[in-house]
Amino acid sequence: MKNLVCAVALCCTLNATAASAEPWHTLPQTEQQALAPLQPQWSSLPEAQQHSLRQTARQYPKLNADEKRRFLSRLTTWAQLTPAQRQAAREKYRAFSQLPAEKREQVKLMVRQNQTVKAQHPASGVAPVAVQP
Repeated sequence: MKNLVCAVALCCTLNATAASAEPWHTLPQTEQQALAPLQPQWSSLPEAQQHSLRQTARQYPKLNADEKRRFLSRLTTWAQLTPAQRQAAREKYRAFSQLPAEKREQVKLMVRQNQTVKAQHPASGVAPVAVQP
Protein backbone atom coordinates (compact mmCIF):
# COMPACT_ATOMS: atom_id res chain seq x y z
CA MET A 1 0.00 0.00 0.00
CA LYS A 2 2.85 2.37 0.84
CA ASN A 3 4.25 1.86 -2.67
CA LEU A 4 0.84 2.58 -4.15
CA VAL A 5 0.52 5.84 -2.24
CA CYS A 6 4.03 6.83 -3.31
CA ALA A 7 3.15 6.01 -6.90
CA VAL A 8 0.07 8.24 -6.74
CA ALA A 9 2.10 11.05 -5.24
CA LEU A 10 4.80 10.63 -7.85
CA CYS A 11 2.42 10.59 -10.78
CA CYS A 12 0.69 13.68 -9.45
CA THR A 13 3.98 15.54 -9.46
CA LEU A 14 4.41 15.24 -13.18
CA ASN A 15 4.33 18.57 -14.98
CA ALA A 16 4.13 17.40 -18.59
CA THR A 17 1.88 19.31 -20.98
CA ALA A 18 1.04 16.69 -23.59
CA ALA A 19 -2.53 16.29 -24.82
CA SER A 20 -4.85 13.61 -23.50
CA ALA A 21 -3.95 10.14 -24.75
CA GLU A 22 -6.94 8.10 -23.63
CA PRO A 23 -10.55 9.27 -23.54
CA TRP A 24 -12.22 8.39 -20.23
CA HIS A 25 -14.83 6.13 -21.84
CA THR A 26 -12.11 3.87 -23.31
CA LEU A 27 -10.59 3.02 -19.92
CA PRO A 28 -11.41 -0.41 -18.47
CA GLN A 29 -14.14 -0.38 -15.82
CA THR A 30 -11.67 -1.25 -13.04
CA GLU A 31 -9.49 1.75 -13.93
CA GLN A 32 -12.52 4.04 -14.13
CA GLN A 33 -13.55 2.88 -10.66
CA ALA A 34 -10.12 3.57 -9.20
CA LEU A 35 -9.69 6.92 -10.95
CA ALA A 36 -13.29 8.13 -10.58
CA PRO A 37 -12.35 11.27 -8.59
CA LEU A 38 -10.32 12.44 -11.60
CA GLN A 39 -13.01 11.86 -14.24
CA PRO A 40 -14.03 15.54 -14.59
CA GLN A 41 -10.47 16.59 -15.35
CA TRP A 42 -9.22 13.44 -17.07
CA SER A 43 -9.19 14.90 -20.57
CA SER A 44 -7.04 17.83 -19.45
CA LEU A 45 -4.37 15.69 -17.77
CA PRO A 46 -1.05 15.31 -19.59
CA GLU A 47 -0.51 12.00 -21.37
CA ALA A 48 2.39 11.03 -19.10
CA GLN A 49 0.30 11.66 -16.00
CA GLN A 50 -2.60 9.64 -17.40
CA HIS A 51 -0.22 6.77 -18.09
CA SER A 52 1.18 6.85 -14.54
CA LEU A 53 -2.28 7.04 -13.03
CA ARG A 54 -3.46 4.10 -15.11
CA GLN A 55 -0.50 2.02 -13.94
CA THR A 56 -1.40 2.85 -10.35
CA ALA A 57 -5.08 2.08 -10.98
CA ARG A 58 -4.20 -1.42 -12.15
CA GLN A 59 -3.15 -2.19 -8.57
CA TYR A 60 -6.49 -0.99 -7.16
CA PRO A 61 -8.35 -4.35 -7.42
CA LYS A 62 -5.63 -5.96 -5.28
CA LEU A 63 -6.24 -3.58 -2.35
CA ASN A 64 -8.38 -4.51 0.62
CA ALA A 65 -11.49 -2.46 1.44
CA ASP A 66 -9.69 -0.09 3.85
CA GLU A 67 -6.88 0.53 1.39
CA LYS A 68 -9.40 1.25 -1.37
CA ARG A 69 -11.23 3.79 0.82
CA ARG A 70 -7.95 5.46 1.72
CA PHE A 71 -6.80 5.54 -1.90
CA LEU A 72 -10.07 7.06 -3.12
CA SER A 73 -10.13 9.55 -0.25
CA ARG A 74 -6.64 10.79 -1.05
CA LEU A 75 -7.30 10.91 -4.78
CA THR A 76 -10.52 12.85 -4.17
CA THR A 77 -8.69 15.33 -1.97
CA TRP A 78 -6.02 15.77 -4.64
CA ALA A 79 -8.62 16.24 -7.39
CA GLN A 80 -10.28 19.03 -5.39
CA LEU A 81 -7.10 21.06 -4.92
CA THR A 82 -6.51 24.19 -6.95
CA PRO A 83 -3.44 24.29 -9.20
CA ALA A 84 -1.69 26.55 -6.66
CA GLN A 85 -2.47 24.13 -3.83
CA ARG A 86 -1.18 21.22 -5.89
CA GLN A 87 2.04 23.06 -6.62
CA ALA A 88 2.49 23.82 -2.92
CA ALA A 89 1.90 20.14 -2.11
CA ARG A 90 4.47 19.09 -4.71
CA GLU A 91 7.03 21.49 -3.23
CA LYS A 92 6.37 20.21 0.29
CA TYR A 93 6.71 16.63 -0.93
CA ARG A 94 10.03 17.39 -2.63
CA ALA A 95 11.36 19.17 0.46
CA PHE A 96 10.16 16.35 2.72
CA SER A 97 11.76 13.67 0.54
CA GLN A 98 15.12 15.44 0.76
CA LEU A 99 15.16 15.42 4.57
CA PRO A 100 17.28 12.84 6.39
CA ALA A 101 15.26 9.85 7.63
CA GLU A 102 15.42 11.01 11.26
CA LYS A 103 13.98 14.44 10.38
CA ARG A 104 11.23 12.84 8.27
CA GLU A 105 10.16 10.77 11.26
CA GLN A 106 10.07 13.91 13.43
CA VAL A 107 7.90 15.67 10.86
CA LYS A 108 5.55 12.67 10.63
CA LEU A 109 5.19 12.65 14.41
CA MET A 110 4.43 16.38 14.45
CA VAL A 111 1.78 15.97 11.74
CA ARG A 112 0.13 13.08 13.59
CA GLN A 113 0.04 15.13 16.79
CA ASN A 114 -1.49 18.11 14.95
CA GLN A 115 -4.11 15.87 13.36
CA THR A 116 -5.03 14.45 16.76
CA VAL A 117 -5.43 17.93 18.21
CA LYS A 118 -7.55 19.06 15.25
CA ALA A 119 -9.76 15.98 15.56
CA GLN A 120 -10.35 16.76 19.22
CA HIS A 121 -11.08 20.46 18.60
CA PRO A 122 -12.99 20.87 15.34
CA ALA A 123 -12.94 24.33 13.78
CA SER A 124 -16.74 24.46 13.65
CA GLY A 125 -17.08 24.02 17.39
CA VAL A 126 -19.20 20.93 16.76
CA ALA A 127 -17.89 17.63 18.06
CA PRO A 128 -16.94 15.16 15.35
CA VAL A 129 -19.39 12.37 14.60
CA ALA A 130 -18.13 8.83 14.10
CA VAL A 131 -19.07 7.60 10.64
CA GLN A 132 -19.36 3.87 10.11
CA PRO A 133 -18.69 2.48 6.64
